[in-house]
Amino acid sequence: MRTLFKSAILKNTVFAVSLSISAVSLMAVPTLSVQAAVPTDASLLKLIKVTKVVEMMNDMSSDSGITDQVTQSMLSSLPIDNLSTDQRQRLEGIVSKYSKEMTDNSDRDSVNQQVIKVYMETAKQHFDQAEVDAQIAFYSSKAGQSIIDKQPAMMKDYMTKVMPIVMDSTMEKVQDIMPRMAADIKALKLEE
Repeated sequence: MRTLFKSAILKNTVFAVSLSISAVSLMAVPTLSVQAAVPTDASLLKLIKVTKVVEMMNDMSSDSGITDQVTQSMLSSLPIDNLSTDQRQRLEGIVSKYSKEMTDNSDRDSVNQQVIKVYMETAKQHFDQAEVDAQIAFYSSKAGQSIIDKQPAMMKDYMTKVMPIVMDSTMEKVQDIMPRMAADIKALKLEE
């Protein structure tokens, strides 16, 4: 379950970061043609800086509200109705402990460098220099900076609302799939 939960959190985090990078959907931008100028590393670094990608990621990952959301989502997916008060408190402590571990920031610098590298590689596949320059111009403007500054609060609100939906859906699938998967694995008779 931990891997599945971590995967769901990772997917949601990636989704949130991609939304905060640009108001223009990456899916709506065609892959570069042969004639288009590939964006320079310097311009992409400027775009990353002006859109505050790293700053937003760091803010999101250090937000205790996210840890609380993760904890509440995990708890809501567990069968706790039949637990005593003591058992429930101990379970909440365990879930909280591992939620905090999942949102630990000890590897922040390394992750930030990887995010920047992957963003630059991906942007070069989808944007040409003119498009990067246009984004830099927009996000450097008063309106662009206002949007960037509002993104973290909007995404926090969004994640608060979407996380239970994603977790409920995931847990329903797990509950449906696990018995069948266990039966299929048992049918392999691996322990003989």
